[in-house]
Amino acid sequence: MNTTLRRLGHAFILTLLGACCAAPSSSERMIVEFPVNPETRAEFIDALNVILVDTRAYDGCLGVTVWTHEADTDFVWLHEDWASRAHQEAYLKWRTDTGNTSHLGPFITGAPRFLWLNEH
Repeated sequence: MNTTLRRLGHAFILTLLGACCAAPSSSERMIVEFPVNPETRAEFIDALNVILVDTRAYDGCLGVTVWTHEADTDFVWLHEDWASRAHQEAYLKWRTDTGNTSHLGPFITGAPRFLWLNEH
């Protein structure tokens, strides 16, 4: 292996070690799993991305991203990062009270699942 590749390999390993050995985060992370109609999944994602602007701006939201799996078109997942579970609960109450997500209903084929993640 030439010297340049060896240095790149070492840098990559150090990056991985830094990422995996960092101090645990004090935030709360969750996955929201939406069962969706595969034929309208792209439309659902577009509509979701519009309302996620408000989610990202909501107090305590540290980030939210949309994820899909290319071979499993029946689901869309959100990965959410919150300052605390109380922040996410307040956000969810706000969404429920305002009804400003009701337009997403026709895209969803079942109840969403909210899965809090534990970092180890």
